[in-house]
Amino acid sequence: MKKVIIFVSILVLILTSAVIPANAQDYSSYVELNCEIDYMISLDDGSVVISKNAQKKAAPASMTKITTALVVLQNCPDLNETVTVSQNAINVLLGTGSSLAGLKAGEQMSLLNMLHCLMIPSGNDAAVVLAEHVAGSQEKFVQMMNDCAKKLGCKNTHYDNPHGLDSETHYTTAEDIAIIAKAALEYNSFKNIVCEARYSMPATNMNKERTLINTNSMLNPAYITYYRSFVKGIKTGHTEDAGYCVTTYASKDGYNYLAVAMNGDYRDSDKDNIEENQSFMDTIRMYEWAFANLSYELVAPKSMMVSEVGVNYSWKTDYVQLMPKEDFRTLVPTGTDEGSVLIEPIEKPETVDAPIKAGDVACKAKIIYADTEIATIDLVYSQSVSKNYLLYGWSLLMRLLSSTIFKILFALAVIGVIVYVALVMRSNAVRKKKKNQLKIVKINDMEKAQNTKKQDRNYKPKH
Repeated sequence: MKKVIIFVSILVLILTSAVIPANAQDYSSYVELNCEIDYMISLDDGSVVISKNAQKKAAPASMTKITTALVVLQNCPDLNETVTVSQNAINVLLGTGSSLAGLKAGEQMSLLNMLHCLMIPSGNDAAVVLAEHVAGSQEKFVQMMNDCAKKLGCKNTHYDNPHGLDSETHYTTAEDIAIIAKAALEYNSFKNIVCEARYSMPATNMNKERTLINTNSMLNPAYITYYRSFVKGIKTGHTEDAGYCVTTYASKDGYNYLAVAMNGDYRDSDKDNIEENQSFMDTIRMYEWAFANLSYELVAPKSMMVSEVGVNYSWKTDYVQLMPKEDFRTLVPTGTDEGSVLIEPIEKPETVDAPIKAGDVACKAKIIYADTEIATIDLVYSQSVSKNYLLYGWSLLMRLLSSTIFKILFALAVIGVIVYVALVMRSNAVRKKKKNQLKIVKINDMEKAQNTKKQDRNYKPKH
């Protein structure tokens, strides 16, 4: 009966897997995406939602400034300290066509306001000023940027400057940008800055009070095509090599995502005879699709029987069931349940020795949705099983009798007995031979003695 149940269970799993759509945990095919690179992850659990060329190296343009800001925040705890604009910071960008924050040589402001100049209008001049302030030079600061990326686990990122102007060896990937952006979002000051659509910059010793406008049109209600209330920051970018780029995060109905779109262009993607920035449009499409279609669903309830393991040394049961340690929910299309996934144990033991305690971890298991592993969970024993020591002792005896060492010792013992018997037999043979020889000697001595007596009787002395 048990074999029939197992067979039916396997058949059900096969049938359900046959109707699951492809490309789970990468819903790129579900969304119209026009940029060369698109990437979106859940900020709630880190799971990947969309991944289109996410590991491809590409120019990041001004999204470089996310790392610039992060390095500043890591090294400057006092954001009220004064920063002074050098003449070099102005001169080094002449003729580059850079986006600027309108800084002037000798101008002074707080580090916090300089970060606003960096992130909101995307001031390349602010990037150079901050690099010089933190490290003394752009070169030293860039090394700090590369070290920062490496420590965060970025494997395909290299910076040549703090602002993002094109360079052959200045590159990153969407995956790495997401890692860096997540680290930067841990700073409240960073989150506050990048979410501002506009910022009133206080007057300085060289400039009057002015308003900085964020280059991210998705934050500005004036841009009807792009504005989305759920979008928060983070940084745009555009150069000839990079195309149009943007990194953002978004929150709605308790769900939080981070998206990166790179190497986009302008095209009429919504058929309104107006060309749109496709980095913005891809970002909007990714978020709107995710908010409308994804939710956390229970795909592995803790009451679910996943597999079973044979039990040794028990009279009561031959098998114990394996179940999820706890209810497992993950981000999947709304309506997905345990019937839509496969749970595949990893290195499951064939048998386990009693005693067994209910709830102890037996092994891990992969949760597979549409041929893609989406999570790893612990499987635990469903019941406790006590040990039968009679069976255990008998098993030890059988194990001993079948062991190589026992076989060798037994063979040696048999050989020893054979040798001993052989030696005894030889010893007895030698003893018997000696005994026979002794008898012959005695008979000969008796004959000699008799002959001597005869000679004595026949002896006649001479006169």
